[in-house]
Amino acid sequence: MPAPRAVRDVVLVDAVRTPFGKANGIYAETRADDLVVAVFRELLRRNPGLPAERIDDVAVAATTQIGDQGLTLGRTAGILAGFPNT
Repeated sequence: MPAPRAVRDVVLVDAVRTPFGKANGIYAETRADDLVVAVFRELLRRNPGLPAERIDDVAVAATTQIGDQGLTLGRTAGILAGFPNT
């Protein structure tokens, strides 16, 4: 039987969102992962006292992604934005 995991505090640092619009609007040709990378980089820019290596988990909500854009969106974007791969 595995040992119980320690309970850790969860801290919400900031909330940043992508722009949205019509499916055939200005962002129709922009990949979701590119938008999420921009959001993560903005989070780090807004919070210079937060080292990227202190970020353990991220939560990303995205709907109707197609192909490789929907696969591990948060992890891929986090690594591209400079978060540690651990």
